[in-house]
Amino acid sequence: MKTCVIYGDMSADSAADQYPTVNLCNDCVATDDAQGENHQIVIKQAYDHNMGDTCEWCV
Repeated sequence: MKTCVIYGDMSADSAADQYPTVNLCNDCVATDDAQGENHQIVIKQAYDHNMGDTCEWCV
């Protein structure tokens, strides 16, 4: 698991909606890395246990 900042709703007024912070599993991070220029992850960080243990994209 990684805690990541991803592209969100770019038309939103709030930066938290434009670039939400979510947990992603290692498989989803690897899949996004393989997308090249079409990636959705902006920043990868160490896993933050306080954000839960569910992958945002697998749900």
